[in-house]
Amino acid sequence: GPGGDIDGLLGQPLTLTLLQDGAAAEIKASAPDSFGTGSATIGGESSDGGFLTILLFAWLGGLILNLMPCVLPVLSMKLVAAAGYGGAARNAIRRGFLASAAGIVFSIMLLALGAIALKAAGAAVGWGIQFQQPVFLGFMAAVIVLFALNMFGRFDIRLPGAVGDAAAAAPSHGIAGHFMTGIFATLLATPCSAPFLGLAVGFALAGSPADIALVFLLIGLGLATPYLLVAAIPGLA
Repeated sequence: GPGGDIDGLLGQPLTLTLLQDGAAAEIKASAPDSFGTGSATIGGESSDGGFLTILLFAWLGGLILNLMPCVLPVLSMKLVAAAGYGGAARNAIRRGFLASAAGIVFSIMLLALGAIALKAAGAAVGWGIQFQQPVFLGFMAAVIVLFALNMFGRFDIRLPGAVGDAAAAAPSHGIAGHFMTGIFATLLATPCSAPFLGLAVGFALAGSPADIALVFLLIGLGLATPYLLVAAIPGLA
């Protein structure tokens, strides 16, 4: 609160040093002119401009996640999905890739809701925090092993007759399958970080629930950008 030595900082230029995992970054800022009024500035811009920069970092971080090692296990799913579109109608390609993008954004927003709930409960939250839970790690390990065995042709999962017929009749093996591909890609991406991502997530988790939701939304859109690009230009498939 006001008083003491803090009053001497009002309106003064500041240099903030952020530390994370042995890395450091400096940000130029200035304190507000008085408590409860005025606005802080970051990098010489207003706080609104600073937040727009954070949102850009969130989108770039999500986009770069596509190139990180954690996402490589899902690369086969992307390639098989793209190859399966040979000769397909443009609308079918567009629907499939939009469904994958929707799966990514949906699962990212679930993570955002989880982070908001944990923060409200007073728990420590961070990017990929679910991978610190042994039960979740065991579940994901089992899913990946079963997925690998399925791709090697060791077993097939037979759906109930009506469900199987509907999936076979749907374009590119069903929208639900592409939606789940997006969810799986997100789950495999979350233990990785990427340039720009740490700063954006750290800013979001220190802010309000709206900050968390908006930053995570931009991360999801960044991760989904390749899918959205193909949906916009189906010939890329």
